[in-house]
Amino acid sequence: MSNQAQIDALEHLLIAVLNSSISTGVSKDFLIQNAQGSLLGSDGPGGPQQKSEAVNYLNYIATRLR
Repeated sequence: MSNQAQIDALEHLLIAVLNSSISTGVSKDFLIQNAQGSLLGSDGPGGPQQKSEAVNYLNYIATRLR
């Protein structure tokens, strides 16, 4: 299995989980802000460029949520 297939599968799983959370009353903004905080904090990936790219990708994920 390729890395891209794994990433695609995880992206779709994440979107399904987030949409389920949103449908139970959790705010999309709350979920995205928490994830952004984690990415930008000490647990986030690499340096400033990687953190910025990760946050940008998270923003893309947010556009795919209901």
